[in-house]
Amino acid sequence: MMMTSLLLALTLGQSSADPYVRSRVQVGDPEAHCLFWTVPTVRWQLSSPGNTTSTDAQKLKEFESIRSSFQSWQDIFASCGNLLIEEGPMVDDRKVGYEMKGENRNIVLFRALNCVDEAPANDPCWSEDTCGNVYDCWDSDSHTIGLTLTTYDEKSGIIYDSDIQLNASGFDFTTSDGGLCSPATPSNCVGTDVQNTMTHEIGHLLGLDHTLASGSTMYPKAPPGEISKRVIDSGSASFVCEAYPKGQPSQSCVTPAVTTLDNVASLGPHAAGCTSTGSAAWLPALVGWAALLRRRRRGGSRS
Repeated sequence: MMMTSLLLALTLGQSSADPYVRSRVQVGDPEAHCLFWTVPTVRWQLSSPGNTTSTDAQKLKEFESIRSSFQSWQDIFASCGNLLIEEGPMVDDRKVGYEMKGENRNIVLFRALNCVDEAPANDPCWSEDTCGNVYDCWDSDSHTIGLTLTTYDEKSGIIYDSDIQLNASGFDFTTSDGGLCSPATPSNCVGTDVQNTMTHEIGHLLGLDHTLASGSTMYPKAPPGEISKRVIDSGSASFVCEAYPKGQPSQSCVTPAVTTLDNVASLGPHAAGCTSTGSAAWLPALVGWAALLRRRRRGGSRS
């Protein structure tokens, strides 16, 4: 089976100020299928090592922040949606991607090593785009805080798998409610907030793109010290009610073809994340759904 891979990034001209924007199979095409889940339960699992740059006590707080992020979305689904988002048992698994004949999990993990430092320059994993799994390292841009990798059917937009990676090799994740971290306040402060980041990334996992609506969870800007995205805005909440209406089937933007894993023509991975670009006012910006490149992949995985 042929796999395609999309590495995606946002420019301000490629988003809108709508209360929410659904991600689509063809970026920027209003006639294309949206990405959406059709299963009744989306189960996610933590990778048990957690953030290896943190102490055991910090890891527990980080895990709880991640759970709080998922719970905030589940609370909305319980009110007006048709999905159950539930946590499965922790796993030792460190691989992201979709395997056609393997067991697939929606994993959340921290990458504490940078692939630039771990993988030799001549390693085939660079051309195969598998270094992250081979060396258990961060293989995206060093300025990217988090990356959500979603595998979907290109004929219908139906999602089959979505994994979230957090870049602990380049960012100091925090769980505090204090002020912005600085040399004068190095503890009990907010640097890159776990819950703030995860709430946004889960939006991508569910099928949301970016919006320029001010105050949105999916707004493409997350300056250091930000915690406002911990709370899901009304626009993003309305996405749940409208795309996943309670008591009704999940809603595509286009009537989808009947699709099963036996007749999927092509699966496409999307990558979306939270990116830092420097010390300007847009540091860091949240990356979205515009295609930078397309490349063929072997086997049944994507990265």
